Amino acid sequence: MMKKRLTAGALAALMAASLPITACAAENSAPQPALNTAEHMQYMNGYTDGTFRPDASITRAEASKLLASLLVNKIENEDHLFTDVDVSAWYADAVRQMTGFGLVNGYTDGTFKPNAKITRAEFVAILSRLPHDAIGTDKSFNDVPKTSWAYDAVQTALAQGWISAGTNFRPNAPITRAETVTILNRVLGRQADKQTIYTSDGIRVMPDVPDTHWAYWDMLEATTDHKFSKENGTEEWTSFDQETTDLTPGWHNIGGKLFYVNEDKQFAHDTFIGSLELDHNGYYITGSTELDALLASAVKSVVNDSMTQQQKLRAVYDYAKNTFGYLGIGAADTSKSDWALTSATDMLKNHKGNCYSWAAAFTYLARQVGFDAQAIPGTGVSPKGSESVHAWTEITIDGTAYTFDPQIESVYAKRYNENYDLFMKKYGEAVWGYKKPEVTEPETPETVPVDEALNALLDKIYGDRPYEGWAEREALYNGMGADGMSRGLYWYLGTEDITFEAGAASESAITSAAHSVVVLRFADEKQAADAAAKLKTTADPRKWICVGVDEAKVANKGKLVCIVMDDENGEYYMNNFKANA
Repeated sequence: MMKKRLTAGALAALMAASLPITACAAENSAPQPALNTAEHMQYMNGYTDGTFRPDASITRAEASKLLASLLVNKIENEDHLFTDVDVSAWYADAVRQMTGFGLVNGYTDGTFKPNAKITRAEFVAILSRLPHDAIGTDKSFNDVPKTSWAYDAVQTALAQGWISAGTNFRPNAPITRAETVTILNRVLGRQADKQTIYTSDGIRVMPDVPDTHWAYWDMLEATTDHKFSKENGTEEWTSFDQETTDLTPGWHNIGGKLFYVNEDKQFAHDTFIGSLELDHNGYYITGSTELDALLASAVKSVVNDSMTQQQKLRAVYDYAKNTFGYLGIGAADTSKSDWALTSATDMLKNHKGNCYSWAAAFTYLARQVGFDAQAIPGTGVSPKGSESVHAWTEITIDGTAYTFDPQIESVYAKRYNENYDLFMKKYGEAVWGYKKPEVTEPETPETVPVDEALNALLDKIYGDRPYEGWAEREALYNGMGADGMSRGLYWYLGTEDITFEAGAASESAITSAAHSVVVLRFADEKQAADAAAKLKTTADPRKWICVGVDEAKVANKGKLVCIVMDDENGEYYMNNFKANA
């Protein structure tokens, strides 16, 4: 859960040290400072909107609070507060602990500068004062020469594996929150259990940190309370606290991206909300990374999460109305399933297009703020009744379908000074009319009953070994073609060039299982024999593509022909045909 054990600010402060820091670890008679490596508690918090803000820096007060919370021992240091540290400050006791152990110091003017950002060098200088094994290293950084005050501390961190070797260390750069948890996890010997994180519900979703972020796992390790077991140095989470957010259930725009908080106050992920897909990071995705980025940028410029959903919808509508311009580029090929996605991408890149471009772009903008919008290509009707092809956006809200048309509203105001309100109108209520294309149901193919005699023969062919993969029986007839709802003769026979009186097929209903039994009745024995000879060359034992059988067995008896494709019981079925035909 989003526990308040440590504020975001408190984490950062833990990493800063005043410079120069001349104090060493406490005298041998005093308790030795050490960090708690036995517990895997949450030591870093996110923010109330769920974000982690990995690139944000931390202050000296925050660093003190963070590190002091991890100390095994506590020390009394009542006599060492600073002129700028109020005794009632949230970080005052942490500063006492840190200065009491000699981990940080104040400045010569008696100040601590709690709000100053702590640098990368200052942070590792604090850690280097903790007890550690003396390990040397032949590696070093170009920007930390031996003359640097931080040289020994940085070399210690490098030798201990707290930081990684490279060309430069950037000692004077403020340390970020992501860098902080990465270093601290190494100091504490902690690492996230990736398998548990990927396969468990209730794992924290950080809206500003995708799972591709270089420090993603370290951030989850630091922000999740969990129990663990360890074998061969690998950490396995045995339990963890499920994370919740302070955000209200519903849609939220954070950094331009769209998220959904469910009734359990968790970010939904790996699911659909209506037709809006949320990925593993909880982001709404369109299926195009390019369009995702364009939408996030556009929405971020006009929307904030303090707005109501209606205000967000109005904001992106006005964005489309005021930002896009008209360009006659011809009708879109709406027969293609991705026409709206392609048109929206082009419009958001070029900011010019026709009604199809406008409708597609606004549809995706509306989705980006949590509305299940649809781009509709149909017929537009002018105020005087003229009709022509047109496209608009439709959104169903509380069971009512509304039309949205920022294109007409924008173009007619700019070109002709004719102002129409075409935002969220019920069908038939706007001055302009909208006719959706008629939807015709596909014709149901004629149902041909399976020949009773052939059906009975199939029962005898199966005998006491009925196909356990559940076979469906279907009548075969001359001219039978594939219609999208059923398979044609080519599927069963490998040819359509055979004339027969009646046919029946028993085919596996599971596409990954290879099984088929077909029986055909011909006008006479010669036709049956000729057909059998041809079917031996046309029947395809690999027709299932992913799986197949060794061979297609074909036999004829009298006026009947049988094709059997089944590796396990093929011989048995064929023998039953010959005995019962």
